[in-house]
Amino acid sequence: MKKKRGIRYTWLLWLTVIGLALPALPAKAEVQFSDVNAQNNGWAINSIYLMAQKQVLTGYPDGTFRPSQTISKAEWTTMIYRLFDKYRPNLYATGLQKIDGFADVSPQHWAYKQISETYNQTFNWGVYGLSNTGQLTFRPDAQLTRLQLADMLYSFFDTRMIDRRLSPNDVCSVVSEFKDIPVNMYQDKLKYDDAAKSDGRLDASGTALLQTNSVLPILLMGTGKSDCSFGTDAFSNAQASSLASLQASGIMTANELGYFRPMDKVTRAEAVTILNRIYNYLSKNYWLGDYSTIELEGSGSGGTSGSGNGSTGSGIYNPDTSNLYPDWDTGGSIIGGNNSGSWSNDSIVNVTDYFDDKGVLNKNLKNGEIEAAVLPKDNRYLTVDMKTDDEVDLYIILDGQIAHLTQKELPKTISVDGIKLVGFRTTQLKPNPLKVAGTPVTLTVKLDKNKPEPVKPGKKK
Repeated sequence: MKKKRGIRYTWLLWLTVIGLALPALPAKAEVQFSDVNAQNNGWAINSIYLMAQKQVLTGYPDGTFRPSQTISKAEWTTMIYRLFDKYRPNLYATGLQKIDGFADVSPQHWAYKQISETYNQTFNWGVYGLSNTGQLTFRPDAQLTRLQLADMLYSFFDTRMIDRRLSPNDVCSVVSEFKDIPVNMYQDKLKYDDAAKSDGRLDASGTALLQTNSVLPILLMGTGKSDCSFGTDAFSNAQASSLASLQASGIMTANELGYFRPMDKVTRAEAVTILNRIYNYLSKNYWLGDYSTIELEGSGSGGTSGSGNGSTGSGIYNPDTSNLYPDWDTGGSIIGGNNSGSWSNDSIVNVTDYFDDKGVLNKNLKNGEIEAAVLPKDNRYLTVDMKTDDEVDLYIILDGQIAHLTQKELPKTISVDGIKLVGFRTTQLKPNPLKVAGTPVTLTVKLDKNKPEPVKPGKKK
């Protein structure tokens, strides 16, 4: 285990908020957590260490990170406040856009400053509501569910995370695929309006509920997912738009079986991963400079002309090529880092796509090639497989060395002993721009400390 370099912890608040309130680490400190490892947290490990390094979300005095611990609305707000240090909507709001305060967030609350400087009147879905006495409330200590966070994200960053290219019919098609979020369609407008009024989603003033213990159905007009549109219920329209946009961008997605898990509480590991994806998304769209001056080294986001940090490129893991070549079991060709492929610099690992907690990544290549990565940490072997009905090859980048694999050579088990980071890129051999459905691809990875039983290429265990 690496030696910790003088990381000092100071008790500032109760233990429930210490993970957010620790003093800043030295700029180049080596952060290590005893309960974070590639076997259990490989999908989030890069984000965990990036955010810990920048003190967006840090560890506890006992050396743990507690990745499975849930987060509250106040904790989420504080993470946003720290990572996006230029983003202060309510601080700069005036007139009717300004919120003077929430009845349940006193000046003595540990996150009062962050909450009061962030949320203005534009955050009208899933963020605040009215109490029984008509007071504006925030519920700062409520533990966030995945659906509540998705609703909150509708309003963040000037609604830039909502993909305006998606038509109402596109949105309908996406949300209809979620198996655990109900979608009710109506052809009769009166029945639609009655449904919106009958389930208590809005209070007497027409304000959306702040919290609910159930998943309210999304209400749409139409006959089916290929023929539908928004109705008059703004809550349904906002929630559907947010879910579809987050799915399309990869920021928050359903799993490979179509389950979004709307009522699951958001964990610390999920929170930092979502934050990292938001950061990358804003950077990719040249918006990051509007919200943050912070550079996340190795985040895969890189710098853009709008980021204001002087970096270039869209992925900034530039590996040390002095490491030993990987030990290939069978097949596969090792290619020099700068002598092959169609990318300008093959030794750079871009990260725009993310594996879920089971090591599965689903993507339709009509939205671009897969570019992903995993950190082997203390694992010695990696097994990779790819499923698709079209002609797609896979490039694997291991500390500056590129290997090209065809589908016939998969699944493949390779040695990653001593490798810092493994990158993946697909390349579609015969893309057809007229193919409306695109090319769905499922990429899976599995890390092991011990060498797994061999699987012949073309065979599945």
